[in-house]
Amino acid sequence: FVPNEVGTHIIEASIGGTTLVGGPLIAKVYDSSLIQVTDVNGGVVGQPCQFRVDASAAGEGQLEISINEGEVPNHVQVVGGGRCLVSFTPEQAKPHLIDIKFNGETVIGCPFVCSVADTSRVLLNLSNLELIPVNRPASFHITVSGGGAAELAVSVRGPQGELPVRVTGDIHAGFTAEFTPNNVGAHTINVEYNGYPVQGTPFVAKSYDATKVGVGSVSKGTVGRPVQFTVDAGDAGEGNLEITISAKGHNIPTQVHPQGNAKFAVSFVPAEPCEHIINVSFNKMLVPGCPITVIINGGTTGPQVSLGGPGPLHLPNSLIINHAGGRLEDIEVNVEGRRRLLY
Repeated sequence: FVPNEVGTHIIEASIGGTTLVGGPLIAKVYDSSLIQVTDVNGGVVGQPCQFRVDASAAGEGQLEISINEGEVPNHVQVVGGGRCLVSFTPEQAKPHLIDIKFNGETVIGCPFVCSVADTSRVLLNLSNLELIPVNRPASFHITVSGGGAAELAVSVRGPQGELPVRVTGDIHAGFTAEFTPNNVGAHTINVEYNGYPVQGTPFVAKSYDATKVGVGSVSKGTVGRPVQFTVDAGDAGEGNLEITISAKGHNIPTQVHPQGNAKFAVSFVPAEPCEHIINVSFNKMLVPGCPITVIINGGTTGPQVSLGGPGPLHLPNSLIINHAGGRLEDIEVNVEGRRRLLY
C-alpha cells in the first residue's frame, strides 16, 4: 500500500476471519519534505550562530544535523512540538554547510550555507571622535589585517538623519572614512565588514558648535567692586567651558556660578586700575567676541574691601582690600561665623 498522509497507520490482517497472531501492526508514516529550516543567517568567528528546525508536520523520526561534515560541533535545544533550536560557534571565516537528515533522508534545501566573517581583522580607533566640531571634516582610519577581499560599509547618522560618508584607500594601505557634521548632537557611526558590525561600533560621536556660546555684555569696572557677566552655552552641545580673566599677564581669581541649562554667572573683583582681558573657550576653541577687554577705573579714594561671592564650605575663600599707600601692619581682619570667631 502507499500511504498518503503523515501519521500512525494500523494494519490488521486475518485469514478466514481469524486475526493473525501479533496483529494489529502499527506503521508510522513520515514526510521529510515537510521539515522547515529557518533563520539561517550569517555569523561571526567566535560568536554563536543559531537556526531553527521545525519538524512538527513531518511525523515521527530521527533528526540528524551536521555542520561542515561534522567538523563543527552543534547543540540542539528542543523547544517542544517537534521544533528545535540549533546553535554552533564557528572558528574559521569560511562558509559553513549545514546538512540535515530525517530518518536517513536529506531534507530539501540542503546544504544550507551560513557565511562566516572574522570582524576581528578590522581595526579602527574612534577615540578622537568623542567630541567633534560642526562644519569641519571628521575622519578615522580603518585597517584590515591579513589582506584578502573585504567589503566595508560605513554609515553615520546625525540628529537630522544620514550623512554622506567618503571612504578612500585600499586593503593594503587601509581605508579612511570622512564625514562633516552639520548639526549639534549625537552622531552614530556604524562600520560593517562583509555585512557584520565591527567591534567597537556603533560608536556615538558628539558634535558641538563653539560659535553658539554667548557671552553677555561687560561694562567698565571699578577697582575693588565685582564685575559680572553671563555665559550661555545651552545651544553649543557637550564639552568643556573654560573662562579666564587676566590683567598685566596674571590670572585673576574668578567665581563661576551655574544657573542651569548650561548657563553661568561669572564675576571677578579687579585689584588694579588697568585693562582686564576675558577669554572664554569651548572645547579649546575661542568663542565669538573673545578676547574681551574691560577697562577698570581706580574708583574712589580711601580703603575698600570686597568679596568675590559666596564660598563653599571647608574650602578657602578670599577678600580684597584696596588701600593705595597703606601698610600691611595697619590691616586687621576678623571673620565671624554664626556661632564663633573663625579668624
